[in-house]
Amino acid sequence: MAIGASAGGIAALQRFFPSVPPDGGLAYVVIQHLDAEHESVLASIIQRSTSIEVETAAEGAPIEPNRIYVIPP
Repeated sequence: MAIGASAGGIAALQRFFPSVPPDGGLAYVVIQHLDAEHESVLASIIQRSTSIEVETAAEGAPIEPNRIYVIPP
């Protein structure tokens, strides 16, 4: 499942992920407009609101169920 958000969407993501079951079998890809000039802390912000593992997506890496992937800047 892909979820898109602008910079103002962080609060919505923090409200959404606590309601997601950690063993639901889905992978979530969070796509947010991020400034390439700055390091993103979005993965750690989302991780604070869920028990699902959150990581930064990497090109060529497999997508696994029950994880949240945040695109890099």
